[in-house]
Amino acid sequence: MSESRSIDLHNFTIAEAIREFVRFYNACVRSGYRGRLEVIHGYGKSGSGGVIREELRKFLKAHEETFGEFLSGESLRNPGVTILYPRETLAAMPLGLGGGLSSSRRRK
Repeated sequence: MSESRSIDLHNFTIAEAIREFVRFYNACVRSGYRGRLEVIHGYGKSGSGGVIREELRKFLKAHEETFGEFLSGESLRNPGVTILYPRETLAAMPLGLGGGLSSSRRRK
């Protein structure tokens, strides 16, 4: 079984969740870790797609040149996670900025 590291983004605003993901991802890259990363974001109250999941996947798609493909948890029968493998660091997001993401919506 391969090593895996994970981060749980529940209870963050969208901007905080993206910032925490970038911090976690970059820490993994800087430490030399290149194994599986599991991002736990939930799947929304209705089960049809939480805002953190949707915004994280948009962010990943926009930065796919940095790490390549990501695997959505739906293919693993867990829509509340996203799997990826790190390659190089992402640009840090400044405090107070969410890359255009709403910081007022909080995931419960």
